[in-house]
Amino acid sequence: MTSSDDSVEVSREELLALKNRVEKLEQENQHLREENKRLRAKLRWHEGPHTPSSQKQSDSEESSSSSSDEDDEEPRTDGGTPGRKSGHNPEWRSAPDPDEVVEVTCDCCPDCGEQFDESEGVSPRLVEEIPDPQPVEATQYNRHYYECDSCGTETVASHPDCPDEGQFGVNVIAQAALSRYDHRLPYRKIADRFNQLHGLDLSGASAWHATERAARAGRSEYEQIRRQIQQADVVNVDETGIKRDGDQAWLWTFRTDKHTLYAVRESRGHDVPAEVLGEDFAGTIICDGWTAYPAFSKKLQRCWAHILREAEDAAEQQEEGEPIYRALTQLYAALQTQLESDLTLRERAELQRVARRELESLIERSVPDGPVATLLGKIEGGLDHWLTFVGEPAVSPTNNAAENALREPVVLRKIIGTLRNDRGMFVHETLFSLLATWSQQGRNPYEELKRVVRDNEMISRARAVPVVESTG
Repeated sequence: MTSSDDSVEVSREELLALKNRVEKLEQENQHLREENKRLRAKLRWHEGPHTPSSQKQSDSEESSSSSSDEDDEEPRTDGGTPGRKSGHNPEWRSAPDPDEVVEVTCDCCPDCGEQFDESEGVSPRLVEEIPDPQPVEATQYNRHYYECDSCGTETVASHPDCPDEGQFGVNVIAQAALSRYDHRLPYRKIADRFNQLHGLDLSGASAWHATERAARAGRSEYEQIRRQIQQADVVNVDETGIKRDGDQAWLWTFRTDKHTLYAVRESRGHDVPAEVLGEDFAGTIICDGWTAYPAFSKKLQRCWAHILREAEDAAEQQEEGEPIYRALTQLYAALQTQLESDLTLRERAELQRVARRELESLIERSVPDGPVATLLGKIEGGLDHWLTFVGEPAVSPTNNAAENALREPVVLRKIIGTLRNDRGMFVHETLFSLLATWSQQGRNPYEELKRVVRDNEMISRARAVPVVESTG
């Protein structure tokens, strides 16, 4: 056998080895695909399109937990863990001006005892500290009362710092409400906090009554928020379940750029937005696919985040869903890119017509029964409401604003379990609405709570003053 024959034989052996290796890798790849599909199906319950974000298992959590044991790994700065994202400039906390300057000196060397002549310089360190909690101030108001000799009217003198009911002042009421609805403390813990910090002895029931007083004082401002939302051009609306005395109820949220209103109702029907927004509401509602919304209004924007998640979920269950999911994703990305430019209303209307034809072409596809057919049915059912954001610049394509507004109430729901009665529903919706709106507007919730309590006292006293008509 010649050397050329030997080289050909070697090449054939190498080719055969490579072919066997490729077949083995293909088998391993197929096995991994099947394993991945099985695991994704197992996680689908947690990653479904309608699953709240609080119940989802994110990849970042898995990666951070799996890498927590790696001592040599550098801390991530890309958002997986707290810290500055890669490429972002650092933000330094501004140092306050000192209220007091203390000169810290030393007379002698701690090693040999030699006396120092003078300082070589100063090494400043700015320390911020809060003062010790102040003890309770107990003030007795001797409110004198009088009887008018002319008309017989009895009058009790009032003082701006003396409430007309109860024995707790404005600060206690505001802090109790804030501890409950901003710090998420149970009422017994609120009572413990007052006792530990200020020596104020009150019960959990007293903390509840103080919180209820804050809600009653802020109810007029709650109604003002409702009137502002009723006049808005665009409102994000969503709802989530909540218990009332163990029975099913619903917490609704209505959110604009500057106002957020919550409403606890036993209904999940269209009567709730009709009640809150008014039967003649003329604005656009951004919402998910719940049937209550089209039953109330025809001016809707359906949430694209929901439909894209549902399309991805359907693509994982049926292979016919993959091109549909890809087409929806590409259409949404193309619309977002087009809308970044300063389009005229006429150009927006034309873009809206083109996009609608794209959705209609998806609906016309023939697919077997299953998740993909259900998905196409949803697209067809909301065909008039998917592209409102293209024609109206103020409308967002997703309902993320309303979903974000429900996060705080959902967390507190897990802590409290259930609202007990109508009074609890009243307090819950009122204080959540006030705190969320003040946060949107950059206002201090503690100062605002004190303000509404004081204002309510003044209004109550003004209403109590009798009006004497002149007989002249």
